[in-house]
Amino acid sequence: MKKQTIFLLTICILSFAAHLLLFPQLPQNVPIHWNAYGEADNWGHKSTTLFLALLPFLMLLLFRIIPKLDPRGKNYEKHQKAYQVFVTFFVLFLTAILWINNAASLGYPVPIERLVPIGVGILFLAIGNYMPQLRTNYTMGIKNPWTLESEWVWKKTHAAGGVVFILMGFSMVLNGFLPTPWMAQITVGIILLGVLGLEVYSYLLYQKWKSTP
Repeated sequence: MKKQTIFLLTICILSFAAHLLLFPQLPQNVPIHWNAYGEADNWGHKSTTLFLALLPFLMLLLFRIIPKLDPRGKNYEKHQKAYQVFVTFFVLFLTAILWINNAASLGYPVPIERLVPIGVGILFLAIGNYMPQLRTNYTMGIKNPWTLESEWVWKKTHAAGGVVFILMGFSMVLNGFLPTPWMAQITVGIILLGVLGLEVYSYLLYQKWKSTP
């Protein structure tokens, strides 16, 4: 974990330093939001990019504090690998978003409508692959009254959740390669059904666990 922290901290520092060097070249107003077609539809002062550049470091710091604050922090030792993978992918994703934003701000033809869904999809795939390893906690995973009440319900729900997140990840990646309204609608539908399905599944598991003598 120390090696991972040093690696990610180095990435965060180098990215922030590079952004500071680039900052004078950015226009006064930069895009801060895009629509589904990759067109900027909201703008802000370039100073907002400083927070975006600092965000990976702040999140890395938060991820290191969370296990100490979580009442079930000891379980992080049991799913340490899964937690490390999530932290790594999330910090790298935030760093990539910063530089995609910088490139777009400088006028480069960045296909944001493709890159962002692909990035989110890869993040979902990583989460789905390691989700079954997660142990009960109050920070990560599918947290509801039923999974937190029963470790058996937690394990079964997260085993199913791994499959669901992989399906959502593939859908997001496909949406990046096929950025069409119908593909976006299919992706949103899969995500909504997946989230709702996992909640219902965990509730049914809880009822079964509760009725078992």
